[in-house]
Amino acid sequence: MTTQQFTIPLPDYGCATLILPLSLGTGALGQLEEGFLSLLRLLRRDLRAPATSDPGAIEFDSWLAQPR
Repeated sequence: MTTQQFTIPLPDYGCATLILPLSLGTGALGQLEEGFLSLLRLLRRDLRAPATSDPGAIEFDSWLAQPR
């Protein structure tokens, strides 16, 4: 399998590397994009301050977790 490697510099944190097969089509790239967006939303939500009992904040957090 041939692969394509992307290295993304993250100042102060090193770098992130993504390795993909060269044979990805546009449909697979769209799925990859949606997957990354969902993953980043989850990471952002988990890094936020601890959950609050404020109903507005709870609802706002639930919006962030919804895939677009």
